[in-house]
Amino acid sequence: MISGAVLAGGMSRRYGRNKAIEVFRGQRLIDLGVETLRSFCDPVFVVANDLSPYCDLNATLIQDILPAQGPLGGIYTALLFSPHEWVFVRATDMPFLMQDLPRYMCETRQGHDAVVPIYNSLYEPLLALYHRRCIGPIATMLEKGERKITRFFQGLRIKIIDEPEWRPFDPKGLSFINVNTPEDWGRIEWI
Repeated sequence: MISGAVLAGGMSRRYGRNKAIEVFRGQRLIDLGVETLRSFCDPVFVVANDLSPYCDLNATLIQDILPAQGPLGGIYTALLFSPHEWVFVRATDMPFLMQDLPRYMCETRQGHDAVVPIYNSLYEPLLALYHRRCIGPIATMLEKGERKITRFFQGLRIKIIDEPEWRPFDPKGLSFINVNTPEDWGRIEWI
């Protein structure tokens, strides 16, 4: 079994307000994030610094153990609370998760500590699968004041899903589109 975690703790500084509660095609982004994980994860968590906007969700709400540590702190919190060894993590601002992609990622996890796709030559650590073995390395990074997610990858067995490998499951790369600014929101409305 795999736990799912929607990270909704961001400050949305570039967007100007909480993106997670913005309505996209009749659903808040947070609801869409929870719903897409529910098909292959149990339980599904929402991890955030402030949980008050999400009290009506049909998900387990978990407050960040270490507040204001960014997404790395959210991943750490999800791993600590997970009843399962694996947690599929996704950002709340990525509305187009193609279901075949995370299923494939889950199939390739054996023998690894994390499964992370590459998009535009960069890691996509907020659409990734993490094993409980990552807790120690993440804790070490947070203790050092380091919050860049990919820095804890060193020394771990990371299964990288390169573009040729994930394209059959998401031909247009829609799973990787995220909303950081109001301009981004305007673009996703036409997808």
